[in-house]
Amino acid sequence: MKRTGMTGRAGSAGMASKLATAAETTRPRLREPHLIIEGGRPLGGEVSLPGAKNAALPALVAACLADEEVTLRNVPLGLNDVQKLIQLLQDSGAEVRREGADLICRGGGWRGGTLSGELAGKIRHSLLLLGASASWRQGLFLPLPGGCSIGNRKHDLHLSALQQMGYRMEESELGLHLSASEPHPESVVDFAYPTFGGTLNVLFAAVQSRSTVTLRNAARNPEVLDVIELLGAMGADIRWTEPGTLRIQGVERLHAAEHTVMGDRIIAATIISAVGATRGSAIIRNATTQVLEAETAAWRSAGLRIEELPGAIRVAWERPLRPVDVVTAAYPGFHTDIQPLHTVLMMHAMGTSELSDTILDGRFAYCEELNKLGADITVRDGGFICVNGAPGQTAVISGTGQLYGTDLVATDIRGGAAVAVAAMAAAGTSRITNLYQLERGYDRFREIFTALGASITRVDE
Repeated sequence: MKRTGMTGRAGSAGMASKLATAAETTRPRLREPHLIIEGGRPLGGEVSLPGAKNAALPALVAACLADEEVTLRNVPLGLNDVQKLIQLLQDSGAEVRREGADLICRGGGWRGGTLSGELAGKIRHSLLLLGASASWRQGLFLPLPGGCSIGNRKHDLHLSALQQMGYRMEESELGLHLSASEPHPESVVDFAYPTFGGTLNVLFAAVQSRSTVTLRNAARNPEVLDVIELLGAMGADIRWTEPGTLRIQGVERLHAAEHTVMGDRIIAATIISAVGATRGSAIIRNATTQVLEAETAAWRSAGLRIEELPGAIRVAWERPLRPVDVVTAAYPGFHTDIQPLHTVLMMHAMGTSELSDTILDGRFAYCEELNKLGADITVRDGGFICVNGAPGQTAVISGTGQLYGTDLVATDIRGGAAVAVAAMAAAGTSRITNLYQLERGYDRFREIFTALGASITRVDE
């Protein structure tokens, strides 16, 4: 990837203003929804985290495993992915309705069937309906699921896990087919990698199977633990027998429960990155560093002050940032979804850093957008193989000082957040298109950051 845009240290404030004004007068009119961000303002104040997308989506599926009503609170209802998953669940026979700010779910009418390719193809979490249909002993045809274009995201672990449990699964060029079938009385599933979605599918298929399932190398993400807490409240028998090993004893049926979805740690990381990039300070309510240990350790090493408060995190920029190398890994390692936000911070560090993503290839498309702002980022072959079997990449980031606003594209959910955060730190005006991607993962993005003093306008043209 070649660097584009402006380079070098910051010029005078007057020169930055002239360059931004000149760029604005030559920009073509945009005829699609976009954000206009006036950068260069230190962020400050207090905000509260919304519910976590990656906990809310599987919680929705889990809540539809009971034939009684399950109430979910703190669901980010404005997310595109949440709305699409609700439609898929309803199409499968589940009842999902809104009561005020809560969702009421019941799965007693589950019938499975063939899912909409248009909907399922746009959301990765549609894979979880396989486990739900297995739980209800109903067949399901799932067109190949979609999501962000961030590399080869395999579903083979989902298929093999359900097959090992005794469910009949087939794959074709069109999609995945689960036949109505009974599981083995006892089974062992051993993941080569602690897959987030695969772990959830095993849980959903096993909790009311009236059989015993041992799952080795299970994912331990906080979002998985949040869903296990919900399932436990519904009457599921799930226990950790040793680190990384779950034992699920299937019960006859699950019952009514209430659950509050955890705060979104990735949005917390986005706020921390924005505060650091803009040299600000903020308090993030409904947040904890305990689910961001690898990330906060890296950012404290870089020079940010990050403190744990009762039910909150305080973050502040205190001095020029130092470069910190990062390698992504499964939890509790540095989260692959948070690495674009580390890149933005390292663009402001005094020196060169390297960021390697060992989880997915294709995660660095956003770097080309950041280079448009004046960043100095080169993406090269990392010399390793990612978890998904593809050659891994490493981004080399050289701190360049001042950035200048320009037109940008949200390449994917987290890459879109990265370019928006970078635009908040840049001098002048930026316009960000392809908002569909950003809004798949960020409910009220504009409201959160304007509450901290950012200048963000959404234009619906």
